[in-house]
Order: sequence, then C-alpha cells, then structure tokens
Amino acid sequence: MPKGKEEKAERMMEATLAVLSKKGYENTTINDVADAAKVSRGLLHYYFKDKEDMVSKALAFGFGPMWDSSVGSLSSAKSPEELVDGMIEVLKRNLQENPDFTALLFEMWVSSRRSDKIAKVFRDGLEEAIGRLKALLEFASSVGAIKVDAAEAEGIVRMLFAIYHGMAIQLLANPEKAKDKRIWAPIRKVLLAAFNEKSKTL
Repeated sequence: MPKGKEEKAERMMEATLAVLSKKGYENTTINDVADAAKVSRGLLHYYFKDKEDMVSKALAFGFGPMWDSSVGSLSSAKSPEELVDGMIEVLKRNLQENPDFTALLFEMWVSSRRSDKIAKVFRDGLEEAIGRLKALLEFASSVGAIKVDAAEAEGIVRMLFAIYHGMAIQLLANPEKAKDKRIWAPIRKVLLAAFNEKSKTL
C-alpha cells in the first residue's frame, strides 16, 4: 500500500479505536468514525466492508502497540522482584492512562461471541501476547533473572493473564482500589513464587 494510503488507513483505524473507546461498539456508527478521522463515509467503505470489518481491523491494529509497550517495558528486568513489580505497574498504568480502551477490550470480547471475525482477532491477539510474554520469561530464565521450568512457562503466562484480566475488571469498577497496597501484596507473593521455584507436578 502506498505511504499516503497507509497513513490514511492508520488514521481511520486510530479514529475507530478512539470512538469505540468513548461510545462502545453498539453506539458507534460509520459516520462517527468518518467525522473523527476527517474523511468521507465513502472512503471508509472503500477501506472497510462494513462496521464489523472496520472494528476487527482496528482492534488488530491496536493490539500490536499495546503488547509492544507492555512486554517491552519488562524486558530489562534482572530479578523476579523487578519483573513482578513491572507487571503490576503495567496493569496500573494501562488502567490509569487508558481506562476506556481497557474497558473496550472486555466489551469486544462480549461482541466476539456473536462475530467470528472479531473472535478471530481476539484469539490471535491474545495468543500473540501469550507468545511474547512466554518468550520473555524463557529469555529471563535463560540469563538467570528468574527461575521458570520451560514445561510450565505457558501455564504461568496464562495464569498471569487471568490475574491481569481479573484485576482489570475489578479496578475498572473501583479505580481507588489500585492505590491499596494490601491488595497487591498477596498477588506479588504468588507471582514471586512462580518465578523463584519449580512447582510440583500434579
């Protein structure tokens, strides 16, 4: 795609994410996105078949930078403590800086139950994130920063995402709880145990 068209497509996808974050999937219209992107409705239809296509492509576009930022910020950790504290800060930062987009991800998960196209984007995005974090843990383990059994790496990563998403839902409902150190202390202990010791095989 020529550079000019690529930049225009990116602007439309950024506008789609911005409108979705504010208005939600059901209340977002093609006209809303066209106005936000400062393009004609006809141009949107040139790039996207319909609203579902527009939303699924915008989500796929948004996942990359989010995972790059989140996983990238953890890559310099040199100990289990640094890694765990970094993970907790990533969750807090994502919720503080962009709560609307975090909430949108949960709304899109619900929508994915009714849309194969959105479901595929969600599944692919999640598996990409799991793969990136798994690779990070394996690298950190190989250089001695943490101790993770290779056979358990994927299970640990999926546990991390379960904690992340569970806490995200709770903190979206009650943001003030993010400041309560008593909440994070047991989570920190659980994660440190995962990165310090080999668990017993069930």
